[in-house]
Amino acid sequence: MLTALMLMGTSLAEGTLVAYFSHAGENYNVGVVDKGNTAKLAEAIAGQTGAELFEIVPVVDYPQSYDACLEVATAEQREGARPAYVGDVENWEQYDTVFIGYPIWWGEIPNIVYTFMENHDFGDKTVIPFNTHEGSGQSHSQRDIVNTLPDATVLQGLAVRGATAQNDADATAKAVSDWLSGLGM
Repeated sequence: MLTALMLMGTSLAEGTLVAYFSHAGENYNVGVVDKGNTAKLAEAIAGQTGAELFEIVPVVDYPQSYDACLEVATAEQREGARPAYVGDVENWEQYDTVFIGYPIWWGEIPNIVYTFMENHDFGDKTVIPFNTHEGSGQSHSQRDIVNTLPDATVLQGLAVRGATAQNDADATAKAVSDWLSGLGM
């Protein structure tokens, strides 16, 4: 599929979207932040690829405190909830490549990201996951996305520590650059 991306004759920015969910407020090992770790990583990816950004914003905000957010997210995971989000991507069909970003929450992709994936047809799209974490890397999120989007071509994702994304823009930019280069982009 990388060859197909290069042979399309257009720049990567054309037809490329960075869709992400991020949580501001109290974040593990980072403290209280105005902009979530994954948002900062998403912006670095969009900046280097020229892609458009779409933030997956929950209709009902997650609690700001870490412990309260943990309770809500754990209940969502246990119940298989699909939280609603605000708005949607305009002209979905124009995107051939979709970066999907999320924090790893207690070993899992937040359920609201599943809502986003299940609300869209990813057939014939290239999906490139990325996430922030504080020690679990990608966890099993790469496999979960492949299983959720069987008609998409899913490329190798990027995992960046949330503390790095939040506090070290240079290291984050280098991680993104190295990753994109490794994907042939």
